[in-house]
Amino acid sequence: MTLLVTGGTGFVMSVVARAWLDRDPQARAVILDRSGLDAAAEKHFAPVRDRLTVVAADVLDPKAWSAALDEQGITAIVHGATITPISRGSASEAKRQPEAEDPARIVDVNLMGTVRMLDWARERPDLKRFVYVSSGSVYRHNGPDWSSEPLPEDGYVAPLTLYGISKFASEMVTNRYADLFDLSAVSVRLASVYGPMDR
Repeated sequence: MTLLVTGGTGFVMSVVARAWLDRDPQARAVILDRSGLDAAAEKHFAPVRDRLTVVAADVLDPKAWSAALDEQGITAIVHGATITPISRGSASEAKRQPEAEDPARIVDVNLMGTVRMLDWARERPDLKRFVYVSSGSVYRHNGPDWSSEPLPEDGYVAPLTLYGISKFASEMVTNRYADLFDLSAVSVRLASVYGPMDR
């Protein structure tokens, strides 16, 4: 089995790709990411590098990656390529609104990048599964209207940021492609994530 991981040089998706390769010594992985492997990623993937292919291209430009992916015999996709506009660092830096700097790019990559990948996936008869990586950012921030009630996974969806909005829209697009093209596709919502490769 060969897994395609989009956004695979980033924090979460690099861990997904490495876990896939660690689980099965016969497995292969392909990373599609605009960035190549940096020093941390090279070190992270060193023990499994012989079973990893990296395609450095923008998810929005299928002409740059489609032919290269066609050669890989991909049987499953974890689509995690995204722009996550987060303010980090000092108190003044935390007040920044990074999504205001290039809002169209966030929507393009997060939503239209998903459409581009789904368009490619639906034409691949050997593809067994498409997993879209969404976010807990799709939920309304204040949660239930009554105390001590847990936040249900299927409720209180009302994203406030372009990131959350684009992630929820991509979930809906993924669902619709699954219905239209008989594609085995699911979405998963990650909560707060921490661990190795968070750089």
